Amino acid sequence: MLNNRSNEAEILDGQSFTKEELFQNLKELQLVNQFLGGHANSAKAFENCLKNGFVPDAVVDIGCGGGDTMEYLQKKFGNKLPGVQWIGSDLNPWCLEYAKGKHPGNGIQYIQSDFREIKAGKILFHASLFFHHFPNEEITEFLRKIKSMGAALAINDLHRHSLAYASIAAIGKAPGISRLFRNDAPLSVKRGFTIQDWDLILKNAGYENIEVRWAWAFRHIISIVPNPQ
Repeated sequence: MLNNRSNEAEILDGQSFTKEELFQNLKELQLVNQFLGGHANSAKAFENCLKNGFVPDAVVDIGCGGGDTMEYLQKKFGNKLPGVQWIGSDLNPWCLEYAKGKHPGNGIQYIQSDFREIKAGKILFHASLFFHHFPNEEITEFLRKIKSMGAALAINDLHRHSLAYASIAAIGKAPGISRLFRNDAPLSVKRGFTIQDWDLILKNAGYENIEVRWAWAFRHIISIVPNPQ
């Protein structure tokens, strides 16, 4: 069942949910980020980009969702990056409404944008629990684009593993859990990656010697910078 990445769409990839359902799910995802490696692992990937000497003009969180990870990163690294724009980007206007209300940070700009349409700039992109929504070919194309831009990218996404699948499916059966979480969280694991998947994606995008690190709880973190020091 988990030998290959699933291409089954999640509920969140469509439009068959209400704003109230989405807001509940964003609250649930914030708890996952707090306690199951979301925030901490994004910070590791982000910090590795900075340690490699990349100084951005802007930080862009693609697929920012509810904005909690963006706000967390700004609080942790904002003082180290004076004058940098912090931008949360998402296609869903309800996500942006939630983020603006719950996680405004220190002047974070939340904008409706498709990551595939991003233009050139000295940007540090961040993507948490984002790329598993897309096929390998689209991820490869985006990585090629940021390589040509001279941009950096901090990735935090799911390790496709049977224990991760069983664990999150069990959590989804708890009382009060939203139907979005109950359906999408286990499916997200099925759509996740192995290190071999990432190695092939990175190779096809023209990158060499990029380390894919495993982290708790069943995450992969990747830090990509142009001309690493």
